[in-house]
Amino acid sequence: MNPIISLCASQCAGTGHCRLSASTKGWGCRFLYTPIESIPVTDKEKARLFSTVYREAKRKGVLECPNYRSMFIDEVLENLILG
Repeated sequence: MNPIISLCASQCAGTGHCRLSASTKGWGCRFLYTPIESIPVTDKEKARLFSTVYREAKRKGVLECPNYRSMFIDEVLENLILG
């Protein structure tokens, strides 16, 4: 596991730990920074954004974190579309 992700996971003390800031949940991990340039409207746009975030998570080792679930990405996308 990426040492930075491992250290972060060992310090996790609840869901607020993984947020970008106190007011911003982000993609479910403070190490994921993929910007949302426009709200996805179609399933294809949603899938493209999911893939982009998932690739970033995989590249950074976030998927190995025991506190992270890729379903966080789906939750954010759903909130964007509904919100």
